[in-house]
Amino acid sequence: MWFFKGSKGLMKGIPHLLEGLSKFKPAAFIPFMSLACLVSTALHYSSVAAFLAGAMWLICSLFLSAKPQSKWLWGCIGGLLISVTLVGAPLVGFDIALMLIIITWVLAMNVYVRLADVKAEFFTTPSLLPNILLSDNFTAHESQDQVISGAFVPDMKPALKSELFGQCKGANIILITMESLGCYVQPYNDTMAQSSLSKRFKANSWLSSQHFSLCPNTTVSTNQIYTGQYSNNPYNKDDSAFYGGNPEYIEVLKQAGYHTLFLDSANIGLYDYWKLLERIGFDQVWGTDDIPARGLTADYRLWNMVDEVAEQVKDRPFFLHLINDQTHMPYEVVDNERFNRHEGESKKAQYLNAVEEVDYIFDEFLSRLAKKVDLSNTIVVFTGDHGESFGEYGYSFHSNSVIPEQTQVPFMLTHPKLAKKTISHSSHFDLFPTFLDLLGITHNISGHGQPLALEKREKNYFFHSATLKGNTPANFSLLKDNDLYWFDRLFNQIYQFKFEQGRWVSHPVKNKPWVAKVLEQNLMMKGLMKQ
Repeated sequence: MWFFKGSKGLMKGIPHLLEGLSKFKPAAFIPFMSLACLVSTALHYSSVAAFLAGAMWLICSLFLSAKPQSKWLWGCIGGLLISVTLVGAPLVGFDIALMLIIITWVLAMNVYVRLADVKAEFFTTPSLLPNILLSDNFTAHESQDQVISGAFVPDMKPALKSELFGQCKGANIILITMESLGCYVQPYNDTMAQSSLSKRFKANSWLSSQHFSLCPNTTVSTNQIYTGQYSNNPYNKDDSAFYGGNPEYIEVLKQAGYHTLFLDSANIGLYDYWKLLERIGFDQVWGTDDIPARGLTADYRLWNMVDEVAEQVKDRPFFLHLINDQTHMPYEVVDNERFNRHEGESKKAQYLNAVEEVDYIFDEFLSRLAKKVDLSNTIVVFTGDHGESFGEYGYSFHSNSVIPEQTQVPFMLTHPKLAKKTISHSSHFDLFPTFLDLLGITHNISGHGQPLALEKREKNYFFHSATLKGNTPANFSLLKDNDLYWFDRLFNQIYQFKFEQGRWVSHPVKNKPWVAKVLEQNLMMKGLMKQ
């Protein structure tokens, strides 16, 4: 049942699979050839299987981007396999001999790689095969350094009060989380997407140099924003869902007299996202089915909700969370004549054009709302629910990794009573502690975030993917000060990075068992690892 509930969401990712065919067209034949080989082998037609396998090798050799010697090698293998068909009837003895030759060759190559310390990419690229065949469960080996400092395991704490407590008392809050928005907009990247919305954050604004979504998945990141705690998995997989703590922040706002609204132009039925929104406790929730068209399409329909939002809030303080859909894969651009600065057929160009269009839609939404409602005392926040990657470290899209392209997002906050400042680091966990601090609302909710007005805040973040592998997320990492430790369980690799001169630089991992143990402790303490 969970698959069918999320099937529309899965369909959005199909273009990523098809994109690979543009780079290596013969790949389209591989599943069909493989299936044919499997069927023919099962029927003991060895010559047919050899012919199909050989044909596949020959086709691939025609498109292979490699040196002539490599193409000749691929062609010879294909020719050898096809020549088996000349034997005629299936020869079991030949099959066994051929299998033994292949096994011996693979073993010999592995021995050669070990002894010769080969650095060639062909030999050093990690493989998924051992992880498919072996156990999926994760257990960290004992480390020689058994001291796992508590500083490496960020814990929940009550939110402190800053010097700006109550600075924006009674203010409305408009939280804009653009779907899949990585740090591709101004002022984070002047060469990527232009932003009209960011111009609202010039004066009286806070800008975070590094703002993180701790899980690059809309459902999970939303859950973490409203609970201040870690959680995992879409709501439609009851057997593996971990909801984290109770979402108490909205209730605190409601008790303070706020009317709370959630407006999303996407389908909130995907993966039972509506269950999370219901659990959070908004006064009003709108999804794509609740938004009228009136001649508009896609995210432009958000403009049709301005009057409805204005009618709902009237003279009360309000909290409004806005989310869109066009910047989600497959990246939809409605007005191609206006939003086409990024040329080419690549997915990234299409994504950046979609970002610029949605940025304009949000900016216009605020302008139209300001004509209906007094926004002079309003905290406006612009961020992304999570980022988006385009092939970095082999990962595209989101939800499946913890690379910075998927976890680092813009963060801008503005209010007329705030002085302009730059924040060195922050995360989605800090959103509501910051809101309640600026509003002057006292609460006793413990979480992983703190008000951003505090000068001294620990830089200690734990990230995890929404995708799973065995008893843990498929990817997880820890950022402590300037060191990022990443365990990619899909490829069974441990990495270490340092943020140097504005970018993440890979460094050798000195003590892999220690890193694995630290990450294991984080997983266990946050409820993200099945025992």
